[in-house]
Amino acid sequence: MARKFKGPIFGPFFFKVDKPKGITSFDVIRQFKRKLPKNIGKIGHFGTLDPFATGLMVIGIGPATRLNQYTQVSTKEYIASGRLGFLSPTGDFDTEDGTMERVEIPPLTFDIVKDALESFVGPYMQSPPAFSATKHEGKPLHEWAREGIIIEKPPVERHIHDIELLSFEGDTVVFRVSVSSGTYIRVLFDDLAIKLGTRGALEELRRTNSAGIDLDGSIKLDIFNDDHFDFREFLLNHAQPITDLINFQLLELDDKDALSFANGMTIKRENETDGLYWVRSNNQTLGLGAIDEGKLKVKVGFSPAALDKIDLTICNSLDE
Repeated sequence: MARKFKGPIFGPFFFKVDKPKGITSFDVIRQFKRKLPKNIGKIGHFGTLDPFATGLMVIGIGPATRLNQYTQVSTKEYIASGRLGFLSPTGDFDTEDGTMERVEIPPLTFDIVKDALESFVGPYMQSPPAFSATKHEGKPLHEWAREGIIIEKPPVERHIHDIELLSFEGDTVVFRVSVSSGTYIRVLFDDLAIKLGTRGALEELRRTNSAGIDLDGSIKLDIFNDDHFDFREFLLNHAQPITDLINFQLLELDDKDALSFANGMTIKRENETDGLYWVRSNNQTLGLGAIDEGKLKVKVGFSPAALDKIDLTICNSLDE
């Protein structure tokens, strides 16, 4: 299908980044903005990581940044290491000097910790920590907390899909956990500690998987420090189609319906099941559509079209 639509020519892609310890999620975004052309479009992330945490961050560019809400229902997996007998205002060891309290630890064994940990599998009510990005009256809770105002939010149901105790030595617990999006592992570990008769704080946290996307082939941020960094080569080697990140069914349209979809029109699709679809035509992804009672409507449009892979011609059209 010929390019018939006006608008940005760079389609929605995502990148897998292995975030190092000690920087914020927005620091990662700034690295991308510093090295990629300004007319590449908006750059955003699909879920933050705390500064002390490492591992998988998914960065989106172009229209991909408009799909964040559709990635927040997915499962995320972490490897966590925490220490029992510590009470931290932040829930981890990344806290100000003098704010950590020591708490007594009762006699525990591997099996006792394992049984307590596995009891969390299933629905799980969790309140967001005071030091978190959850908002109250439009301001993140951590900003209120740093002003000395602790906001207690009501608990929200999360889900622990799977959990495994990897080791328990001394006061240190290492575990792997698979959770619904929005689950705070800091809070989960302290809830475990409370169940064991003490308190706990995370020492290390590494995200290993998000929505079925793992760390294999992820970008190390030192790639941006290479004196020979070339954004064209970077895009060709590391950009991935957004359809690989969010698993919706594919719906192919002919040229006529594709043009109607791109113009925001409702299309009859009476033989299709209700739900969300990646709408495509001639190997181009036109956007995300929703079918309801036989009618296809645009949820997020990618006009003129989103390519399945980076086109060098498009790369060369971007400004340095």
